[in-house]
Amino acid sequence: MYDANFKILLFGDDTEGKKTFTQKFMINLFSEGHEDTIGVDFEVKSLLVDEYKIKLQIWDISGEGRFRSFLPTYISHARGGLFVYDVTEKSSLTNIDFWLDIVKKDLTEEKTFPIIAVGIIPDSEKERQIFYEEGLKLAEFHRLDGFIECNVKSGEKIEKLFGAISKLMLERSPPPTEPAIAKSSRKAKKNALIAKKKRKKEKKNRKSKQ
Repeated sequence: MYDANFKILLFGDDTEGKKTFTQKFMINLFSEGHEDTIGVDFEVKSLLVDEYKIKLQIWDISGEGRFRSFLPTYISHARGGLFVYDVTEKSSLTNIDFWLDIVKKDLTEEKTFPIIAVGIIPDSEKERQIFYEEGLKLAEFHRLDGFIECNVKSGEKIEKLFGAISKLMLERSPPPTEPAIAKSSRKAKKNALIAKKKRKKEKKNRKSKQ
């Protein structure tokens, strides 16, 4: 049983960094389910955030032009977004305006959701074309909800990234009830208390019969 079920969009140019991020981590390490759809890869991940058990439906949207007409359909009902770019390809960051325009085009104020910019970094700094400060500055300029760089080989900060976006989504769309874990714990304590009282009563009854 999940406390919340969130749909996350993974969007940006189809670079090697984005593909590696998706294939290596979303599928091989994180995924509990995989589904291919026209122009999108669909993954499922569950995690625990502040005692809430969350199910993430992660939609990796293709950047290919022939699939862009499907984007409005995929964006529907999303609760969070990750704009992913490759620090070895300058255009993947400068195209942020194009992607944000598509994602935010038909969103009303009530339907807006948190977006974090994610820079995929290579093993060698010599390959880097986009510096950390550039990504951070552009994320701040577009008033995104966060910025992070991740190394797809080491997996550094990947879990932190999904934890961060999940917390933001919980803040925007809090579950209507208390966490299932807390509820289960409270129920277990209540049952233990009832059992303790029952044992005391039985012990008292045995003494009275002696």
